[in-house]
Amino acid sequence: MDLYHHPNPPFTKWVVTSELLASPFVIVDIGVQGGEHPRWKFLGSYADVYGYDAIAEVIEDLRWRNYLVSNRHYYNLALGDEDGERQFFVAANRFESSFYRGDPGAEERIVPIRRLDSLHREGVLPQADYIKLDCEGFEPEILRGTRLYLAESNVLCVTTETNFNVSPTYPRTHFQAISDIMIDHRLILFDENHVRTPAPAYAAAITKRPWPEPNPVRGFPPLVVGRPGTYDMVFCRDLAAERREPGRFGPSKPPPELPSVDMLLKSMMNFELHGLMDCAVELAVTFQDLLAPRLDVEKATTLLLSPAPHPRNTADITLCLSMIAELQTRLQSLGARSMGARSVLAGAINLVPQQTRRNLRKIIGERCTNAILSRLLR
Repeated sequence: MDLYHHPNPPFTKWVVTSELLASPFVIVDIGVQGGEHPRWKFLGSYADVYGYDAIAEVIEDLRWRNYLVSNRHYYNLALGDEDGERQFFVAANRFESSFYRGDPGAEERIVPIRRLDSLHREGVLPQADYIKLDCEGFEPEILRGTRLYLAESNVLCVTTETNFNVSPTYPRTHFQAISDIMIDHRLILFDENHVRTPAPAYAAAITKRPWPEPNPVRGFPPLVVGRPGTYDMVFCRDLAAERREPGRFGPSKPPPELPSVDMLLKSMMNFELHGLMDCAVELAVTFQDLLAPRLDVEKATTLLLSPAPHPRNTADITLCLSMIAELQTRLQSLGARSMGARSVLAGAINLVPQQTRRNLRKIIGERCTNAILSRLLR
C-alpha cells in the first residue's frame, strides 16, 4: 500500500502518551506479507494486530520476529467467502502470489481458507477498527465473507487495493464490487493513490530511445505517462456527516448510533496517520460535546493543525522532490565554496597594515571604509 504515511503525528502521540483511549485499536491486516505498515507503531501498546497470509513461510517469519510481542497475532490462513481449502499460486515474486494464476511458473499449493465472519463467530477474532486488504484481485471475495463482521464491528476504515478494469469475474469493474459493499457499511472513499503503467509499446520504445537526464537548474522533471492501473484506496466512516445528515444513506438504513468517545478518537487518529488532518479537526468540532469530558479539544485541534512533514508521494511529485533535492545539494556545495572564498578575502584584508587602514579611514571616512570592507567580504 503506497498511501500517505504521517511520519510524526502529534495528535496520535498525545492520545497514546496521555492514555486517552479506553480500548485497543484493532487492526486486521489481510495479506500481511512484509509485516503491518509502520504507521501503527505510533499506537504503541494500543495497537492490536491480527495478520493473515496464505504463505506459511511469511507467517513463520513474522511470528519469529514478533515472538516477544503480545499484541501481534499472525495466522497462516487465506481469507475469502468460504470455509475449507483452495488452490493458491505462489509466484516467484511472493508479493504477486494469488488465487488467480498470473506467473506461469508459480508454485501451486492447497491452502486453508476462511471467512472473517466465521473467525469472529468462533471467538478467535475481536471486532475490528481498521481492515487492510492487499490480495492481488481477491479483495471482493474476502469482503463478501466479511459482511456480518463489518456490521458487528462498526469498522472505521478499510484500505484496499483495486482497479477499474473489467473482466468476466468483475464485469462492472473490480472497484464497484468493492464500493458496493463499502457503501452498505457507511464506508465512503476518502483518499486514493494510484500507479500509472505505460502501454507496452510505449515502454519498449522509450527503453530504446531514453530521454536525457533533466538539468535541475534549467529543466523540469519528465511527465509520468500511462493510464492509472492499480489504486490504493481509503474508505472511512464520515461520522461528522452522519451526525449532520443521519438519513444520508437513504430510508432503508436505520439512523446511525451516536459514536463512543473511543470511536471518535480512533477515527481522528486514523485520519491523522493517513494525512487527513482536516477530517480529524471536523470531528473535534462536530463532537466537541462528547469529547470535552475526556480531553482538551482545543489542544487536540492545535496539534492537528501542525503542518505535515512532506507532501503526498505521487510519482510526479516524487520526481519533483528528487530534482529539488539535487538542486539543494548543488546550492549547498556552491555555498560552501563561497564561504571558502570569503574566508580568503577576509584573510587578505587582515594583511593590510593597521596604519594603512587608519590612513584610509582618515581620507574617506569610517563609514565608507567599513562599507568597502563589507562589500569585499560578501
